[in-house]
Amino acid sequence: MTIQNKQRNADKFIKNHYYQFKQMKATPLFLGLVIFTVSLFGQHNNQKYSALIRTADSLYNAKDFKNSAYAYSNAFKANGGKATLNERYNAACSWALANYPDSALYNLNYIVTFKNYTNSGHIKSDPDLISLHNDSRWKALLEAVHANKKKTFPNLDLIPLNGFKVEVITYGMENMKKGKPVIVFENGRGTDFEYWLPIIKEVSNDYTVFAYNRPRIGSSEDDNQLPTINHITDVLRQSLLAKGLQPPYIFVGHSWGAAIIRCFASFYPDEIAGLIFVDPHDFVKKPGSGRLPYQEIGLTENQIDSLFAEYDKWADEYIAQGPKFVAEEMKAQREFSKSGFELINRNPLPDVPVHFIMAGGYPLNTEKTPSLYDQEKMFRINNNIKMKSWIELINPLKYGKLFYSSNSGHIIQKDDPDIIISSIKLALKDYDKIKKGIETSR
Repeated sequence: MTIQNKQRNADKFIKNHYYQFKQMKATPLFLGLVIFTVSLFGQHNNQKYSALIRTADSLYNAKDFKNSAYAYSNAFKANGGKATLNERYNAACSWALANYPDSALYNLNYIVTFKNYTNSGHIKSDPDLISLHNDSRWKALLEAVHANKKKTFPNLDLIPLNGFKVEVITYGMENMKKGKPVIVFENGRGTDFEYWLPIIKEVSNDYTVFAYNRPRIGSSEDDNQLPTINHITDVLRQSLLAKGLQPPYIFVGHSWGAAIIRCFASFYPDEIAGLIFVDPHDFVKKPGSGRLPYQEIGLTENQIDSLFAEYDKWADEYIAQGPKFVAEEMKAQREFSKSGFELINRNPLPDVPVHFIMAGGYPLNTEKTPSLYDQEKMFRINNNIKMKSWIELINPLKYGKLFYSSNSGHIIQKDDPDIIISSIKLALKDYDKIKKGIETSR
């Protein structure tokens, strides 16, 4: 008998005894048996669901798109049709790559209708979905995504900048006041500003908030320039001024966005009221220092060279075939690895609130593939090396702080948004202390 049949029998058993519950007081033992039975089946289905999702992801990575798509479908069935937005989206990609447009569009329409999918820029540029572009239903799907985005971000704007349009959102404009910090969000590599939304809504109750999408991301247009740190810093500053948002700024940057806001602070230190680095790209890493965690875990120099060569090969292939909005930023990161250290150290960190928020949660669904080293141990070693660097940076500062979220993955905005909100509020309080100290000394 299948698990589905067992579940149906359990449901039938509970239904048949429903009226007995109504007529008499159920014994604790009987109630406990029913609860245990339902819980057992639910736990089994959850385990089956997670295993099928991992299988689907592995098959996608192996380019077995048809079987990947079927694994996603079976996972959703095992979970009573429930799935996250990302899992439905990934299923659509597998169906599209396997040339099953009906199933691909079904999953995309599902996340648009029931999950309020809004990332129009990503869905239009995703190479996995190219086979759907000539389908008569594609245009209607994009219109529905755009309608979701307009509803979710009623204050969204496309501002002209050097002949191209940049997508920006502002909240709390009524809170704008001369000398009061504007809170500015900078996204990670290839990501849209929408993952900041819960945090933006909270902090915009009292402050003006700005977020934007870099060129090629979301609905921001391609400006035909490599998104180097210098260029993006210029785009960011011009976008802020175009919206009438004057400094001081408290910047909140995630991952690759952390390197961008650090460089902004190096170029314009007098405009900074605070810096919050959210699980940041290691922007203090000197050329060659990326070998340190591999050396610490015990790999030989030849093994490290081989691993780096594999990574470079993978990156070259992705840059050649992947979506342009990610590939171009990967190129920019490569450029940064050569000269970023000098760019950042043009000026030291300003003595304002500077926070580092680190994710300590090792990914639970990491593939158990053969490896030269213990991958979780490597994750911990790498985190410890980065934390040591961050502590050295904030030690000389009066208002430096380090936060560690042991349960959060890299996307802390989703896993632990409260820690970011708390960090922003603490930075604002400390900046007020700095301002009062300056005013008192006059």
